[in-house]
Amino acid sequence: PEAAARLLRIGVLANNAHVRDKEDGWRVEGNPSEGAMLVAAMKAGMDPDALREEVERINEMPFSSDRKYMGTLHPAEEGEGRIAMVKGAPDRLLEYSTHVLMNGEAVELDEERREEIRRINDELAGQALRVLAGCYRRFAGDKEHLDAGDLEEGLTLAGLWGMIDPPREQSAAAVKEAKAAGIRPVLITGDYAATALAIARQVGIAEDGRALTARDVEEMEKGELAEATMKEGVFARVSPAHKLRIMEALKEHGEVVAMTGDGVNDAPALKGADIGVAMGQSGTEVAKEAADMVLTDDNFATIVDAVEEGRTIYNNLRGVIFFLLCANAGELLTLAGALVLGLELPLTATMILWVNLVTAGACTVPLGVEPRHEDVLRERPRSPKEPIVHWPMLRRIGILSLFMGAGTLLLFWLRLDSSTLAYARTVAFSAMVGFEWFQGMNARSAKLSVFKIGLLSNRWLLAGIGTAIVLHVGVVQTVVGRWLFGTQPLSGRDWLLIVLVCSSVWIADEIMKRLGIHGRRAAEASSGEESR
Repeated sequence: PEAAARLLRIGVLANNAHVRDKEDGWRVEGNPSEGAMLVAAMKAGMDPDALREEVERINEMPFSSDRKYMGTLHPAEEGEGRIAMVKGAPDRLLEYSTHVLMNGEAVELDEERREEIRRINDELAGQALRVLAGCYRRFAGDKEHLDAGDLEEGLTLAGLWGMIDPPREQSAAAVKEAKAAGIRPVLITGDYAATALAIARQVGIAEDGRALTARDVEEMEKGELAEATMKEGVFARVSPAHKLRIMEALKEHGEVVAMTGDGVNDAPALKGADIGVAMGQSGTEVAKEAADMVLTDDNFATIVDAVEEGRTIYNNLRGVIFFLLCANAGELLTLAGALVLGLELPLTATMILWVNLVTAGACTVPLGVEPRHEDVLRERPRSPKEPIVHWPMLRRIGILSLFMGAGTLLLFWLRLDSSTLAYARTVAFSAMVGFEWFQGMNARSAKLSVFKIGLLSNRWLLAGIGTAIVLHVGVVQTVVGRWLFGTQPLSGRDWLLIVLVCSSVWIADEIMKRLGIHGRRAAEASSGEESR
């Protein structure tokens, strides 16, 4: 039909995208929405490249997020004069239209017809379709330049495009995981409110409620805006300036804000956010430069994967620090306790060096590559002001280092009373090393039992502990070890006693994890609380 042909013609001429037949298939170069218009025209039998060569483009008014439309100026199809082709937001162009194309003829756009078009627009948008309108306006004479006044009155509405921009398959799952991680996803778009709300419901960002608009952003105080953002989670028909205001309101409200964007106008919001995330494929160079992180696949799910990986790295770093501090605190308490009790020193300098370099080294490196735990995304986000060595860790170190110091001193005292100093030191040396073997298992998680994590899930740690055991047995039981460290061979009974005493630190930590003394597990914490 002539009306459809007119609409498709507008979509080709007021368009800066290209569709190319590449070796790996058809590809859009430019804006995806404009690419969809070209595909629609090609399916209708048009040749966009040929039409563009045939119809000269005299002037262009580029799209802007404020105007929400773009227009191009061309020679009239027949006779003298010029014709402007305009495409953009239906609600905006409908305000500028005085006529509508019906059955191939331009008829006056009265209020009844306006309401009908609005109803159709809402119906399409409610199906999560991105809706754009196509209009045109004829000019007499040899007009050479377009300005806003030319395109904001006297337009003839040719029709609407309804195009689907389906969420990626993993988007809904990623939003669900983000919410479980205490992250509140917020959709901010220039699209129509009904479209934004439908898409937000599809991916799980919103269930009920409404989409906030530019007017809401401008009228609300920042505190009110931040609360509305956390409650509703959907903004429609907003500009990059509004995006910046939303970000500032959330930060002033005490939230940690990650902002995504791809356009030049998004740069201030990307730069001002705690974490600016630019799109690697569709993003401009300005946006990439302003951002802290660039998504090479433009996929929201990748952000959630990055959060999971970041939390895993941070938890592993904490585990290593806990292990080292606890080991050193245990050694310090052992030596200080011996001095207070008037005993001989239970460890020589060479023995302490072996504990800190060999035994600790065999555990700390594997702890740094601990696989991610199943609850990592159910943990509440930590405060940026929280130190890496926080109070729960200090309390845990204090409790477990007491077990290490007391256990080592007890075994040293028992053997000192019944055998030589060298033998007693060997027992104390082996006890301190044994405590660190079990502490390596404790350090894997502050809240989850090693059986919940999986005893064999970090095989590097098992290999490290196994290597440390073999080396230490060699130090104690071989001639070379005795010559280097002044040790004495231990009996099987002593080895059994050492293992039983050293395992107390592991049993105690397992009990405290079960009781939630170090903090509630993520699954329990997330059931009743939600953070930012």
